[in-house]
Amino acid sequence: MKFQVWLALGILALLLASAWADDVLVLTEENFEKEVGQDRGALVEFYAPWCGHCQKLAPEYEKLGASFKKAKSVLIGKVDCDEHKSVCGKYGVEGYPTIKWYEGHRTAESLAEFVNTEGGTNVKIATLPSNVVVLNAHNFDEVVLDETKNMFVEFYAPW
Repeated sequence: MKFQVWLALGILALLLASAWADDVLVLTEENFEKEVGQDRGALVEFYAPWCGHCQKLAPEYEKLGASFKKAKSVLIGKVDCDEHKSVCGKYGVEGYPTIKWYEGHRTAESLAEFVNTEGGTNVKIATLPSNVVVLNAHNFDEVVLDETKNMFVEFYAPW
C-alpha cells in the first residue's frame, strides 16, 4: 500500500514539474505558421530528443523560456524534429540543435531595431520623398489639369 501511495505521489510530482517546466512553446505543423513570424519576434530551437547537445541545452532553454514568459513581444519556442520532420525540412534544419530567430513585423523599422541591437548602432530609417500630392479645392485644377504629367487620383472618404 505504501508503494502505491509513493508511486502516485511520484507521478503527481512529475506531472506538476512538467507543467511548470513548460515555459517554451511547443511548435508543431499545426501551430508553427500561426505563432512564428506574426506580430512578435521568435527564437525557435529545432531539436531531436536523442541528441546529446539538445539534451544539455534543454534546461538552459527552459530557463530562457521562463525568463521571457511574460514578454508579449517575444516568443521562445521549440520544434521536435523527430516528430515534426516537415517543419524542420521546410526551414532547412540539417543539424541539432539549430536555433533560429524570426522577425515579427517585417517592416523597415523593426528590421532596423534588430540591426541596431545586434550591431550596437543607432541608425534611424530615412524617410523617402513622396510623389503623392494631397489635392484640395485650392490646387486641384492646377495639378490635375497639367497635361504634361500622367497621374492617378484617388477619391476617398476618410471614414
